[in-house]
Amino acid sequence: MFSSICGRLCPAPCERACVFYEDKAPISIRALERYAADFGQTKSAKSEPISHSGKKVAVIGSGPAGLTAAGLLVQKGFPVTIFEALNDPGGVLRYGVGEFRLPKKVLDVEIAWLKSLGVVFTNNFLVGASAGLEEIMKSGYSALFLATGAGAAKFLDIPGTHLGGVSYANEFLLRVNILKAGDPKSAAPLNMGQRVAVIGSGYAALDVARNARRLGAEVTVVLRHSEDDMGVRMEEKEYTKEEGIKLEALTKPLAILSNDQHFVRGLQCIRLDFADPKNTGEWQLLEVPSSEFVLEADTVIIAIGGKPHSVFFKNIPNLKINPDQTIWTNAADGMTSIPGIFAGGSITSGERSEGTEGTIVEAMAAGKKAAQAIERYLKK
Repeated sequence: MFSSICGRLCPAPCERACVFYEDKAPISIRALERYAADFGQTKSAKSEPISHSGKKVAVIGSGPAGLTAAGLLVQKGFPVTIFEALNDPGGVLRYGVGEFRLPKKVLDVEIAWLKSLGVVFTNNFLVGASAGLEEIMKSGYSALFLATGAGAAKFLDIPGTHLGGVSYANEFLLRVNILKAGDPKSAAPLNMGQRVAVIGSGYAALDVARNARRLGAEVTVVLRHSEDDMGVRMEEKEYTKEEGIKLEALTKPLAILSNDQHFVRGLQCIRLDFADPKNTGEWQLLEVPSSEFVLEADTVIIAIGGKPHSVFFKNIPNLKINPDQTIWTNAADGMTSIPGIFAGGSITSGERSEGTEGTIVEAMAAGKKAAQAIERYLKK
């Protein structure tokens, strides 16, 4: 299911196992999957709706976990309604990934297929504001799956993050994708400077950088790792460089610097290098003495991962929350502390700093696991 999406966004760990990987020429399994999805037998938007049982399921969030769970459950005969906070379904697939990596028309075909199977989409519905989980459950649903993702930004603990010209990856990508902020005619222009520094080392950071570059900025990605240690596919790094984006590896941000109007004027950094100061054989990244420098920038975008929005569950009695603000679930079946309410994806694990691709596929896997658990629960 969703091969056209996985064929574009899966990090393809299977290719790393190929004997030709070290030669940078593994068998292109992901590209083959994409080709098969795009040019093979396509999904028909005219599929016959599936006959349904009487037990309905509510899915909160239409990102990769929610769409996957809904697709599997509706094919098992359960009526499914997806509640989405924004105007159009898709979650991070629509609002957090660049058009150059996942065209919206590809996503729209998959969503049309789900609708043809009988999945109902209720957009502009913010759980916690439009209605609470208990209200939804009392309106006739036998099970509920929470899949709202990790859309809240993780903050970077350095001076200057309050300055004008500082933003976070999710905010930037949302404005580019939903508000068309790069368009001069947009009602919400970015007002982005010509020099952009992106802090991060994963897919989200590269997505931000490539979008900013397409909007005409000079872009530098600042990462603490070496390029070889970035958690992204090698071709993504090459695409980024080909577009004229600089990767400033082994570099630690120290502070965002302000001009006299309290806007960004630069990013103070220090070089890092591997060292074994105690001769123990345990190499570690350490700051290089007297290596501080200032990277001139008008805009700084922080892309170090995300966490769940607390608005969805902060006032829900009996819902157990982990110390990191993710939702606790039973490891065996993914059920929360409230019977009949399940959760999966980034809302239970958080978003890693390497960003979108890995978590998208993992969220799909979580959606599949949740659908199987919900089916077992409803058939008891």
